[in-house]
Amino acid sequence: MPLPDRRSYGTIARQVKVMSRVRFLRLEWTLSFALIAVGLAWATLRGLPLASLCRPTARAIGSGATFGALLWLVMPVLFWAPGMRHVRDTVLVPFSRSLRTRDIVVIALLSGGSEEFFFRGVLHAVNWVYVAWAALIGAGLGLLATHGGSLVAPAVAHATFNLGALLVLRGRQPPHDTTS
Repeated sequence: MPLPDRRSYGTIARQVKVMSRVRFLRLEWTLSFALIAVGLAWATLRGLPLASLCRPTARAIGSGATFGALLWLVMPVLFWAPGMRHVRDTVLVPFSRSLRTRDIVVIALLSGGSEEFFFRGVLHAVNWVYVAWAALIGAGLGLLATHGGSLVAPAVAHATFNLGALLVLRGRQPPHDTTS
C-alpha cells in the first residue's frame, strides 16, 4: 500500500482530535498485552526460545539505556522534514503535554518492552521520513539484540528513547500561529 503524500498527512493531522490521556493509556495497556500474548503464542507454536532472550542482565540494561539515550541526540534529525515538524507540532506535542510523568514512564516501558518482544523491526508509516527513521533505528536495535544475544538491551534502548522523546515533546513550546 503506497504511503499518502505529505499534503494528505497534513490534512489528517488537522482533522485528528488528540486522544484523551486515559483513553490512550488504556489503549497502550491493551495493545501491549496483546502483543505480548501473541508473541508468547507464536514463540510457543514455533518452539522459539523467547524466554531465554528476555533475561535482564546489567550489561543488557546498561547498553540499552546508553543506546536509547544516544538516540535522544539524533532525534532533531527526525524533525528536519517539514511533514514531521507538522506531525510533531499538531499531534505529538499537544498529546505529550497532556501526560503526567508517570504516564510517560508507563508508556515508554510498555511500548518499548512489548514492541521489542513481539517484533524487532517496527515500521511506523507516518510518512517517508519516519519510515526511514524507524528502519534505521530498527536496524540499530536489531544489531543490539543480535550482538548482545538478548531482547533486553533493545527493549531498554527503545523504552529509554521513548521516555526521552515524550519528555522532550511534552516540554516543547507550541509554535506561534503565523496565519493571522
